[in-house]
Amino acid sequence: MASVNPNLSPLTEGETVRDYKHASRTFVDNNYELQPRFSNLFHVVFEFTAEAATLFNTIEQLEIPILVKSVDLPTYTVDVQTHNQYNRKVQSHHSMNYNPIVVRFHDDAKELIRNMWHKYYIYYNADSTYDLDSNSYTAYDKYSNRVQQQWGMQRGNKRFFKNIKIYSMNNHKFAEYTLINPIITAFNHDSHAYANGGLMENTMQLAYETVKYATGYVNNITPRGFADIHYDVETSDLSTTNTDTEAFINGETVSVAGQKPKDLFQGNVIGVIKDAEIVYNETRLNTGNIITDTLSIFANNLLTGKKSTSNILVPVTGLVENVANKFAGNITDGIANTATGIATGIISSQGQSIQKTNSTPVTSETQIGFAKTVPRVDATVSNANNISDVTQYFSNLVGKK
Repeated sequence: MASVNPNLSPLTEGETVRDYKHASRTFVDNNYELQPRFSNLFHVVFEFTAEAATLFNTIEQLEIPILVKSVDLPTYTVDVQTHNQYNRKVQSHHSMNYNPIVVRFHDDAKELIRNMWHKYYIYYNADSTYDLDSNSYTAYDKYSNRVQQQWGMQRGNKRFFKNIKIYSMNNHKFAEYTLINPIITAFNHDSHAYANGGLMENTMQLAYETVKYATGYVNNITPRGFADIHYDVETSDLSTTNTDTEAFINGETVSVAGQKPKDLFQGNVIGVIKDAEIVYNETRLNTGNIITDTLSIFANNLLTGKKSTSNILVPVTGLVENVANKFAGNITDGIANTATGIATGIISSQGQSIQKTNSTPVTSETQIGFAKTVPRVDATVSNANNISDVTQYFSNLVGKK
């Protein structure tokens, strides 16, 4: 049968009409895992302290996140200083600053956001807590008695917000940012203008102490309050199951009901090894030089009172400890324990024993090789020896000072 429109005939042959394979392989494969997030898919949860939570009912706590118009994700400024290392410029970290974020709310007719700010306002500040008819705000002579004595910030050491959780959501998953101990640094009401027909908003700026990262799946418990009120939760007629608690994982639909967010910090990352000065490549850990250097640092740390594995950074936590422990018996022979001050073995010099323990001093020159003096070991806590205090030995004589 002839085609109704001859111009359409090429469409039936080969891959004339198709998507771009590069974009498809990048952004569609594995359930869109590399797809960029959409800025309008987010949810914010305000968690109040136990004391502040009593100021809101359950409905208000669920409605406040719905009125968030926009929110900034956390940003950081790292204090990096440049040093001149023999005419070579070297940078080093010194501190990390958490930049304030801004949350914008709709100025709702219910006055929910305005009331939230007012509760925060009087939670700390006593200035607006008195009746206008009580003469509390009368301008008094400096010698007159005041009607009220409490003014200004009265509860600066209290916390209103426990934390604020921001969820970036996409394809039934979310990335969670938890701002720890946030505090309001600025709050702005909007302005009125007859020439402006736009919607009004309230703007809140927040400072915070640190940020926790987590990831998870949208389900019946997380994010808290999401789709619990004022949302259309009616299931489509085309769906045969409850998709609210299901996610597409590894090529199949899996129930994620009751799953809690997974903290990205699992306690086994490189960052937990502090004071790192040497970074080793994992592929070089089996070479003799690397092991020798590691053992040298290990021994030096014992002598200087540091943790045995400090200043050693490797890609796999525990590898240095395993290497060090393997050779620890040879390394630590004769090294004094810095915590007790007692040597762990016999120290020899030129084939002669020069020291056993602090409690067993040498008694003749045959124990100290060709040396004639050793440090004095008769000190007490109240009468410590000086560095220059020594005991001198002569042939066949015991301890003449």
